[in-house]
Amino acid sequence: MSSVDHDLSQVQSILDPSEVIPPTSPLYGPNAQGWAVQKDLHPRLVAVPTSPESLARLIAHLYKSHLHFAIRGQGFLSSSAKDVLVSMTAFDEFHFDPHAEVATVGAGQTWGAVYRKLKEVAPSYGIVGARTPAVSVGGTVVTGGLSWLSAEHGCISDPENMLDAQVVKFDGSVVWASSEPDLLWTMRGGGGGFGVATKFLFRVRPYPQAIWAGPILLPRQQLPAVATRLEAFLASNPGPRVSMFLYVIRENLLETINASQDMLVVHAYDANGEEHGRKTFKWALDIPGAIDQTGITDMEGVTKLQQKVDKSKGTMRQYWAPMFLKTLSAATITRAIELVDELAKQDSAVSDCTYLIFELLTLCDAKGSCAWPRPPGAKHVILLGPGCPANASAEQEEMARSLAADASEKILGTRSVSLLANGGEEFHDPVMIWGENLDRLRLLKKVYDPNGRFQGQIRA
Repeated sequence: MSSVDHDLSQVQSILDPSEVIPPTSPLYGPNAQGWAVQKDLHPRLVAVPTSPESLARLIAHLYKSHLHFAIRGQGFLSSSAKDVLVSMTAFDEFHFDPHAEVATVGAGQTWGAVYRKLKEVAPSYGIVGARTPAVSVGGTVVTGGLSWLSAEHGCISDPENMLDAQVVKFDGSVVWASSEPDLLWTMRGGGGGFGVATKFLFRVRPYPQAIWAGPILLPRQQLPAVATRLEAFLASNPGPRVSMFLYVIRENLLETINASQDMLVVHAYDANGEEHGRKTFKWALDIPGAIDQTGITDMEGVTKLQQKVDKSKGTMRQYWAPMFLKTLSAATITRAIELVDELAKQDSAVSDCTYLIFELLTLCDAKGSCAWPRPPGAKHVILLGPGCPANASAEQEEMARSLAADASEKILGTRSVSLLANGGEEFHDPVMIWGENLDRLRLLKKVYDPNGRFQGQIRA
């Protein structure tokens, strides 16, 4: 028996049989699948520890073993391993302390589950959580994390939002990160790989529940007017409870409204209510051909508007380029959309798998020290996600990869740009993500991952 096989058999002896999922199990796919197909390493087994004690024994063994392993939440960061993939989905604790206004939240559950649980026990409260309900709590924290509340309260992992984390360290010890301030700091957008978080303490706050939100569809031919009006809208600084997305929906996905062309979508969000929202987004609602699909809902309802995102997981090869900006001009908006339009002429299969989303008025400056040091004043994101089908040719995959690598130069005319921590690829310079904090993160990587065994974005 090889050392790898011996170590693998030890994993199965450490865990309860119910905590081990072999490739032959129907549970293997849902617990091993990641977003990007090209990153799937087809692990020999999936471990699903159900308690901090079980996880601690497992991590201590894996760290000393010959096994290649990784930690997975809900798969959106495409974590994978050759030998053992540790699924955190059993860590789904939720407790609300109304006196302290603090929620204890298990790291492996989806944000959709968190919104549902918070609504059940504290319907008038809000939490700075992810905008996509299917992503995991842990994955968003270690990559900074953007929320519909971020323009007012900052990233999910900021000190005023994420208060503490329970972490299993490489040796199997379990600590609250606040007892080791450097460890807690790495959890604030450090990219993962400094330990395994099992749960977090989050600040929760009273927050409006009559939120005006939803899509406003606009004819693609109205791009010049949309771009011009949008630039003016962003410059007007409409307030911290106003945010939006802009993206394009292809004609073939709009059968229900009998569209004869692609549509631009202004995905509006205004927590000040409908009257304020309709006034604030009048610039979009008044564009000829606008189709208003907005409505009043609560935070759980707002996030459910993006619940179909999960359907695309594991269906394509995908690369990311999430660019962070202080300002956004009509020319830049037009250039980015026309870049994707041109891609459709070159290869429709690549174009159909490529995302372009403008996430606007989406963040404020950090109030406290964070591992991910976004540039002061930056509040907009251009998220370009070039992709291709899972069975695409090598040439098609290279087309997608090259577009992600060159995105900032093609759209912004420069390679000097700040990137979000949740979309860093191996071809991105980590300085573009962590800037002045990179050296400190590398030093702390040696402390909390001395043998370089954790699969984080930072390498010592």
